[in-house]
Amino acid sequence: MDSRTRAYVPLGDETPQDMFKKAMSFFHTVHDKVTKGGEEGVQIVTDTLTRQLAYTIFGSNYIERAGLGLEETIKICERIFRGEKINAEDIPQSRREVIQHALAMQHIMTEMVAKDQPLSEEIILQTHRILTNNINAPGGTSWHQYAGKYRHIPVAAGSTNFVAPRFVPKKMEELIQEFNSDIEKAERTKVLDPFTLAAKYCNDFVMIHPFLDGNGRMCRLILNAILLKYAGVVVSIGEHDESRDEYIAIQKRAGEQMEGSGELASLVLRKAMGRYRTLKQKLSGKSK
Repeated sequence: MDSRTRAYVPLGDETPQDMFKKAMSFFHTVHDKVTKGGEEGVQIVTDTLTRQLAYTIFGSNYIERAGLGLEETIKICERIFRGEKINAEDIPQSRREVIQHALAMQHIMTEMVAKDQPLSEEIILQTHRILTNNINAPGGTSWHQYAGKYRHIPVAAGSTNFVAPRFVPKKMEELIQEFNSDIEKAERTKVLDPFTLAAKYCNDFVMIHPFLDGNGRMCRLILNAILLKYAGVVVSIGEHDESRDEYIAIQKRAGEQMEGSGELASLVLRKAMGRYRTLKQKLSGKSK
């Protein structure tokens, strides 16, 4: 990856370089403890990850003022991640938003992580189709018209104008090509920073804004799929008002100033470090 991809913009007193070293130290410690812990260690990681995935869905929905409260979200997500079937027909939209989000998370993680498939337009389109299934867009557009389909109308957020509709397919094709080129280079050079990688493609995706609705949730699904695949961790963003405001401000600056994903990368790194720390504590038999 080039220097632009690997760049961080500091958000606090601690330098990104120091945070990265700590995150990698936590990562290797967790890996060693899981290896030595056998089935018990694997179960601890699985249970912790399941709960963390539910938190990511709550936070991502909370950013959009969608979904349900935290405890209800966790209960629904854990049932879905255990393989239970939940009826999403004839229920309030807020509940459906959680169910479809969890199913979309399950799909993209299965394809990219469990099946080790590369990120593709097909995976993105199907994930969006699941995410927005039976959920009409704001303004009343039927889900049949936009779920899993690139938009055909201009969209903007504040002073940020996103890619014109006619260029969306080409931009998405280029995004996928660039991502897989970055992965091929990382495999060849044995150098990969998963935090800047995830932030970059989250940011690049949302700057294209390929869908009529659901772009924010989709970019965070992509971010966490990349993190889980290449860093073994997921991060929740927007799970409370302070976190939501911080993320929205970062995305607003990225859109208005076109300065890339450096701030988001630092945010992702900071949150990943916290997740590693939690895993380390649980594997050591300590509560957070």
